[in-house]
Amino acid sequence: MLQLYTYYRSVAAHRVRIALNHKGIPYKSLFVDQDSGDHRSDEYLRLNPQGLVPALVVNENFIITQSAAILEYLEERYPERPLLPADIDGRARVRSFAQVCIADTQPMNILRVYQYMRDAMSLDHATRRRWYEYWAHKGFRAMESLLANDPLTGDYCHGDKPTLADVCLVPQVYNAEKNKLDLSRYPTLRRIYRSCQVLPAFQAGAPETQPDLITKSG
Repeated sequence: MLQLYTYYRSVAAHRVRIALNHKGIPYKSLFVDQDSGDHRSDEYLRLNPQGLVPALVVNENFIITQSAAILEYLEERYPERPLLPADIDGRARVRSFAQVCIADTQPMNILRVYQYMRDAMSLDHATRRRWYEYWAHKGFRAMESLLANDPLTGDYCHGDKPTLADVCLVPQVYNAEKNKLDLSRYPTLRRIYRSCQVLPAFQAGAPETQPDLITKSG
């Protein structure tokens, strides 16, 4: 069985959980408490030298440590219930949108960036918040434009079935809502987000349903 090193607050782990659930792939969750520094332990660094989640253990000799690579691996190894369109142009569109989330938007707004700004640069909360809002809105404006102006957008980011684009969008919107970012300027993103929220795979992958949050809250 696949093993997923995950943390309920991780946007990257969130998207991998959705994909695993959508495809119905059995997996075991192993929790890495980043608040407590578990990701910096020698044991975890041997699995993922970056000290980040997620990490997917396929077997004792093969570990995948980047969410984009994990998503592509799952798509190729488990082609049932695909998350990429059948046509090459559609696959390129979905991958392009996913990279806006993964490669351009999320890296500017992750915990280790804020911690460095706070601890090494001595920037106050208001300054860090301005950084967050600037880069989050920059990403969301691009996403909204890409979807709102394209006839290929349907109930979901690409047509009427969820794809990797939705898998990558939903954690970004979820995180923005948790951080009380004003999303009123992005009606297409909010509509698609609502469509995804009723799907079991997205519900099961959400942070509030994860055992590590439930245990911590309890």
